[in-house]
Amino acid sequence: MTRARTLVILAALLCGAGSALAEERPAHHAEEGFRNPHAELPHGGAGTSFLRARFGSGPWPGHDPDSYTVPTATPDPVPAGGHTDNARVTWIGHSTVLIQHRGANLLTDPILSPFASPLRFAGPRRISEPALALEELPPIDAVVISHNHYDHLDAPTIEGLGNGPRYVVPLGLAEWLERRGIRRERILEFDWWDELELETRGGPLRITATPSQHFSGRSLTDRDETLWAAWAIEWPDWKAWFGGDTGYNEVQFREIGRRFGGFDLGIIPIGAYLPRWFMKTVHVNPSEAVKIHRDIAARSSLGVHWGTFVLSQEASYQPPEDLRRATREAGLAEGAFVTFRVGETRSYPPASVAAPGGALSASR
Repeated sequence: MTRARTLVILAALLCGAGSALAEERPAHHAEEGFRNPHAELPHGGAGTSFLRARFGSGPWPGHDPDSYTVPTATPDPVPAGGHTDNARVTWIGHSTVLIQHRGANLLTDPILSPFASPLRFAGPRRISEPALALEELPPIDAVVISHNHYDHLDAPTIEGLGNGPRYVVPLGLAEWLERRGIRRERILEFDWWDELELETRGGPLRITATPSQHFSGRSLTDRDETLWAAWAIEWPDWKAWFGGDTGYNEVQFREIGRRFGGFDLGIIPIGAYLPRWFMKTVHVNPSEAVKIHRDIAARSSLGVHWGTFVLSQEASYQPPEDLRRATREAGLAEGAFVTFRVGETRSYPPASVAAPGGALSASR
């Protein structure tokens, strides 16, 4: 066989191997980075609008962030070293939620900074203060991060939490955390459907990355280089789902509900949804949040991602009002899908005493 013939055959084999690898690649993996398998996200001119919403120094036209005061409450978390038989849930603000159960403490997308921005002195500014400061938090066992946008992954907060917690993050975020001083052994990178059982001071805690429909990027040059995810968080007797940031996708959310058989609590975003022509693929509105509540078979749900940063055109008070309307129109039981005041704490019994999509009794 001639050398040229050998090279042709070798090239064909390599091309075939490449095709096989492409076929085996998960649908949400692109040749470089990641993608949404069920949606095309806006690019080009829309990106300018998004940057204006996220990083602009002023509000959207016609919107006055000072026109509404976000209701607040005094937090009542389980103190350090404490133990409760009921899951204790505190809304710290935006998508930051403290979940406590069986002696373990978990934080979602912690941001305690005054700005959601690459700058520490400008950008979208908080219109409500975080309900708990770093020094007021109990010892944190685990932190779950949904994606790397500035209102969900905050450098000063991560630096303040330090190497005490384990950080459970989507693919590609370990390097960012390491640059902020987090040791590699404290970081767990997950692809969709990856799962791991952590041993915590409260016993075993299983965490699974589930699909969401969003995108990533912290600059103009790193679009979708890291993955985004939602999270299933399971104790042996109680489980929650944290949606992070997402557009609506019936296929993905019904699969989550099917795999897990429902959740005691869904933590679902309800804000930053206007204008719909731009936000629809990446942020659900309250009506779509109600669909997620049903798709994942949540017995109760908490609406987050509102009342903290001005990121879109709806008024600060609009998401809870639209959610109340959406739950009535959907025929949900009263209290099945609610919003908290910033700092509000509620306890959720581990026994699932209502049918999926209904209300699970919750004590304040």
